[in-house]
Amino acid sequence: MHLQLRITTKSIALIAIFAALYAVLGTVPMFYIFGTYGQFITAALVVAPIIGIVLGPAGGVLAVTIGGLAGMAVTGNTPMGIFSFLPGALDALCTGLAFRGKWYLSAAIFAPFILAFVSLPSIGDAKYFVWFIVVGFFLLLSPATTLAARFVRTFNVEKLDLLPFKTVNVEKLVLGVAIFALIGVLVDEIVGSFIFQVVAPLPPSEWEAVAFVYPVERLLATIMASIVGAAIIRGVRPLGIEIGEAIA
Repeated sequence: MHLQLRITTKSIALIAIFAALYAVLGTVPMFYIFGTYGQFITAALVVAPIIGIVLGPAGGVLAVTIGGLAGMAVTGNTPMGIFSFLPGALDALCTGLAFRGKWYLSAAIFAPFILAFVSLPSIGDAKYFVWFIVVGFFLLLSPATTLAARFVRTFNVEKLDLLPFKTVNVEKLVLGVAIFALIGVLVDEIVGSFIFQVVAPLPPSEWEAVAFVYPVERLLATIMASIVGAAIIRGVRPLGIEIGEAIA
């Protein structure tokens, strides 16, 4: 997989801005992590896929990694130890790749974590925990990602210069962002679940207890991400950024 990072003043500024945003949201608890004490999924979950869309896979990974490590240092919220930044970083990576049409590379990262999780002996009969994550994986493989990218790219700078803002279909933008956001937050879920089970194994009963709870959390995060993401994408247009092309 070849990721090229174009280092410019604008790219450095964008990485710094999104890293800071990710770090700040990493201090805001959103969902309690079942089976832990005092550890939370934070609001940073909402922006990780958006960062991947806007900055691309390389820039997205860099911004989320910097922001994630900073957030960990400030809050001490490290449910997966030193690896706690990885779910968000791979979320941004997979989302950035899928948005650029490289869904096969995104799938090549996504699928092994699903297989690795269900292969863990400590999971036992709770393998069906991944049912909703598998839905997200097949969504990634479907034509929905191509359609979603088309909806989001409608907002790129060059095209919008030709159109009055009011004529742009905001609903399509929100839907397009939502599709990528759902894939991203489910990548985050499986990566985090796998690492957590390796670092601090839970009994199968714990995973069974949340098998139909985490989909609700992830859908709520997707809804929030679609709204926030649409606002961010609209907001960066005046900066002359073509979404997904600012940083390779």
